[in-house]
Amino acid sequence: MKKNIFNNINNEKKLNKKKIAILIVYALLTLLVVISIVLYNKNENYREFLDKYLFRKETYENNLPFIEIDSNKAVHMYAYGKYISILEDNKLDLYNEFGRSEGSLELEIGSPIFESNENYLVAAEKNGQKIYLINGKNIVWQKEIEGRIDSVNVNKNGYVAITILGTSYKTVIKTFDKEGNELFTTYLANANVIATDISNDNKYLAIAEANFSGIVVQSTIKVISIEDAKNKTGESIKYTHVANSGDLIVNIKYQNRNRLICMYDEHIDLLEEEQNTQIASLKNEETLFADINLSSKVVKVVKNTSGIFKSEIELQIIDINSKNTTTYAIESTPKSIVVKDNTIMVNLGTKALFIKDTGWLQKKYESSHEIQNTLLCNNISGIISKNKIEIISL
Repeated sequence: MKKNIFNNINNEKKLNKKKIAILIVYALLTLLVVISIVLYNKNENYREFLDKYLFRKETYENNLPFIEIDSNKAVHMYAYGKYISILEDNKLDLYNEFGRSEGSLELEIGSPIFESNENYLVAAEKNGQKIYLINGKNIVWQKEIEGRIDSVNVNKNGYVAITILGTSYKTVIKTFDKEGNELFTTYLANANVIATDISNDNKYLAIAEANFSGIVVQSTIKVISIEDAKNKTGESIKYTHVANSGDLIVNIKYQNRNRLICMYDEHIDLLEEEQNTQIASLKNEETLFADINLSSKVVKVVKNTSGIFKSEIELQIIDINSKNTTTYAIESTPKSIVVKDNTIMVNLGTKALFIKDTGWLQKKYESSHEIQNTLLCNNISGIISKNKIEIISL
């Protein structure tokens, strides 16, 4: 009996030692993963080593699918959904991620303005009358508008807002559903319309206005109930937010959960149920670029100076919900950024970084010459050179 008891005690000790060893190994692995993630985000050399040799994220010019373009002709390019589109001679050609043709659409547009949201694309004649709503490879509807089209906006469900000039009013905004039915018209007598956006649930139209007639600019955000405006059931303006005097509104966007993000020249705010909250300052630091065209975050590129000769360029991604900031160190000063859905493209001249809104690098493109221009949507990107568009799948 004593021998059995002694054996049981020894077995329990062995099991406890084994459990402790497993826990130690697990803790060390967890610590290693955490350290690797921190180093990946903060250490440029470590990140470049992993991206190049482990994750294979680097791509190079002349090693990608491409679309040939004629530099001697007037062509207009845009990316939406899963297509690269090229408008030339009233024909919109669509190409997939492999550079293969997916068909074409007839559009009577010479000087286009484009706006997209997921699979929907609005194409209109700038200062003209023609407008088209496209879903994937099909024209859903087309119209001729009285007045001059100044700008367009479309939500992910195909609802469209058109800002029109050249009528008896300073500005007119017409709103349509996805079938092309006109829902209502908004007339503005004095202010300039800077931007419009339609909520993801089709319930609200937000209008960003700026009045330059006074000594200082006065910006105003109006949120209109689409249902009330359509049915003319009383006051359609749900609320009006008057910004601080001198604040210039630059852009607005409905993000997830119908949160309205308002970007001014010196700060980015969240406007929700008439309550205004500042999300990010663009004033108290050297902000090179900022953008709000993400699903639930805003982005800044900031130059942090520490010492006389040292500076660090940092991409900051701020979560609207948690207010947490994710950072990504950038090797040099960007030429530009393009933001769409959940992707941030950083143009470094001869390099382009494609970064998810989580702060992780998707792809890195390198070229021997300066990148002229880029196209971006959530699934595909195009690097434009003199005679071709190189395609990067994201």
